[in-house]
Amino acid sequence: MTSGSQTVRLRLGAERDDREVELPLPAGWDVTVCPMQDRPALTPDGIAKALAKPAGAEPISQAARGARKAVLLVDDFRRPTPAETLCLAVIDELEAAGLTKQQITIVLGNGAHRPMNRRETRARLGAALDRVGEVVSHDAYSPKVKYVGLTSQGTPVLVNAAAADADFILSMSTVYPHHLVAWGGGAKMVVPGIAHVSTIHCHHGRLKGGVWTSAPGVSPARRDLEEAGALLGLNYSLCVVVNSQKEMCGLFAGEPTKAHRRAVAFARKVGDTPMPGDKLDLVIANAYPLDGDGTQYSKAQNPVRQFKVPTLILSDFADPSTYHGLYDGPLDEYKKRPVLQAPAHTDELLMRAPVFFYSPQYGAGFMPPDRSWYGDSDWERLMADMSRRFTQARVAVLPAAPLQIPRIV
Repeated sequence: MTSGSQTVRLRLGAERDDREVELPLPAGWDVTVCPMQDRPALTPDGIAKALAKPAGAEPISQAARGARKAVLLVDDFRRPTPAETLCLAVIDELEAAGLTKQQITIVLGNGAHRPMNRRETRARLGAALDRVGEVVSHDAYSPKVKYVGLTSQGTPVLVNAAAADADFILSMSTVYPHHLVAWGGGAKMVVPGIAHVSTIHCHHGRLKGGVWTSAPGVSPARRDLEEAGALLGLNYSLCVVVNSQKEMCGLFAGEPTKAHRRAVAFARKVGDTPMPGDKLDLVIANAYPLDGDGTQYSKAQNPVRQFKVPTLILSDFADPSTYHGLYDGPLDEYKKRPVLQAPAHTDELLMRAPVFFYSPQYGAGFMPPDRSWYGDSDWERLMADMSRRFTQARVAVLPAAPLQIPRIV
């Protein structure tokens, strides 16, 4: 932990304009920056070693032999997974197993978010786009789904038909703390990743979630989606852990549940964050590197809820829209709704707001639905306002909040 500075350097715009910025803070604030333990980026040799020693499975080049069709389930731009790097490595392995380009399909697992467009797909996959026969951007409202079974907890599993048609299915995703299923990644690429909206509604609406960062196997919602993965026939998972610079610092391959659990154990160490034991007045939570769109800000809130003090969230979205198909219905209908206007900057709102929000897109594409929040797109103006409420304040800063697990010392 480092303290005493009245400026803080943070990374913003993981999927839009990744950069480091210096942000001035009010003179009356006693600021402590709380970095996570972190780990260095994996080298190419480290990636090769991870793929060569999978958990509970053979290497992909052997496991995929004899497959008629292989599908790679890839998470969308809202996650920091190095999709191009991993897709190219997996395609090399599949070709070594005897598969041709036309036998390999990539399905982008958008869940109930809007499907990725062609520009976003090219940016996400890079050179891998040209080495597969087909790329499908999943649409949760598309009728092109296949029923693969019913979980023991009663979730009917309807998934993308292109994925269900494969006989070798591999997911790649980032493992990070999650409020519903304890930890993201792994079989979450099946539900909600490539599931029909009815399946997502049934899973999210009926099942009890696990405690944030708790053991994933304890979460009923996590167990359900892993059972859905088994019903689909998910053969293999690549589970990524990223550091505070959005670099892949851990890679765990193999049988989906085993690979995921190994990734969770590593992510706990990477995200461990010593925090001051003194009473805090404010926590600054940077949404980097999970700041893809306007539905992601809750991931920055999760690690700071325990402190029960006002929070300032920072996020620079690639897509500022807060659209989520599970709650907002079909995208075409959502686009017809009137634009939500920013609440007026009154003294009353300033003094009672539980959450403050900074984003270059605030008021121009992004507006949090909670009208009790105080937001701005101008950092200096926001700081001037906040210094009137927090004249003297003990402040903690989480530079990569969605990945961080606070520990009081």
